Amino acid sequence: MQSQMNRRRFLKGLGFSLALPMLESFKTPIALAASASASSQAKRLVCIGTYLGFHQSHFFPKQTGKTYELPYVLEPLGPFRDQFSIFSGLDHRGRNGHEGWKAWMSGYASGSVSMDQMVAAHVGDRTRYASLQVTCGSPPDDARVSYTKEGLALPMVGRPSVLYQTLFRSDSDKSRIEYVLKGNASVLDGVLEEAKSIQRQVSKRDQRKLDEYLTSLREVEKRLQKQEAWLDIPYPKSDYKLPPFDPISPEQSLDCETIMYDLMALALTTDSTRVLTFMVPGWSQVFEIDGKRLSTGYHGLSHHGNEAKKIAEYSLVGREHVKRFGHFLDKLTTHQDAHGQSLLDSTIIVYGSGMGDSNTHDNSNLPTLVAGGGLQHGHHRAHDRASPHPRILGDLYISLMQCLGLDIGRFAGATNNLNEWVS
Repeated sequence: MQSQMNRRRFLKGLGFSLALPMLESFKTPIALAASASASSQAKRLVCIGTYLGFHQSHFFPKQTGKTYELPYVLEPLGPFRDQFSIFSGLDHRGRNGHEGWKAWMSGYASGSVSMDQMVAAHVGDRTRYASLQVTCGSPPDDARVSYTKEGLALPMVGRPSVLYQTLFRSDSDKSRIEYVLKGNASVLDGVLEEAKSIQRQVSKRDQRKLDEYLTSLREVEKRLQKQEAWLDIPYPKSDYKLPPFDPISPEQSLDCETIMYDLMALALTTDSTRVLTFMVPGWSQVFEIDGKRLSTGYHGLSHHGNEAKKIAEYSLVGREHVKRFGHFLDKLTTHQDAHGQSLLDSTIIVYGSGMGDSNTHDNSNLPTLVAGGGLQHGHHRAHDRASPHPRILGDLYISLMQCLGLDIGRFAGATNNLNEWVS
């Protein structure tokens, strides 16, 4: 039992030490190869999910097609109307409630590989970070977005100062990072040998479990080798000014959200990563918006019981989230990537929630918006869930992954695509 505990502690510590960034903004052999094969297709993926969702009638337009009227929550996105599309009627046909939130990017609440990690496996070798997972503070346990192919939830960075340090480490950190990487590599050798020796002494069922364990360790080994290859590549520099303290208390989460969007834009601008996820958390915090303190906590507003005042305040918070998202889009339009495209044109952004109707904990008809990526936008794409041949959210994800260069035809129970809506 003690050796098992030691291995678990080792793996936990190793996972932390591997959360070191990967960058391509300085040309390396990997970067040069990527540049040589660059095309106009989308190259980046950002997935942003709001944990407590949105009031559906204030998120989805009443009209379909291109001449729809922007609903209240999405009004701040007016300047970008031609750069995003809204999708209604899509979900995973899965579990309801907060537990079902875990399925937002993976399709399965029990934990399965998420879309962002599939994309990271395809493009992550070109940057210092294969992917980055971001949030504000410490969200609830059910609030998870990214899952490995082994079904393990990836940790999220919840403090702006930690994300900033990850992106813009000083050169003086190099020796410490090198020490940590080499130390973990030597420990990993011992763990692999130990696991192999145990494998010969256990039942067939346990051998299968050990095979999964060894596969995971080999993935860790590859990540270590990759990061060692980037040790001599300098980190980018930034003059971005952080606040004197991290605004990570629940009541400060809107301020934290603003900063995290700024840092996410910098991560893409410096090509530190090409895959980002952002979990926008929701607690029982009582927000003050435009000088007015709301009547109750955010979580309480999401369970509004169809009371008009609570719905109005719940949607006011949702609108504040969307305002910050709009500022993020604006930053991406003003920066170009190495191939002359705006970052918005070369980045597919999925914005929405794994919660359909928070009042009833119904996870059908999930709020879904897709922006950027050089796709044809400006439409409200509505789908009838009662159709004889209904489409599901996984169909949309298949199309988006194909736009990012993945050769994929099925995902999370989906075997179709929405290529007629995504082009």
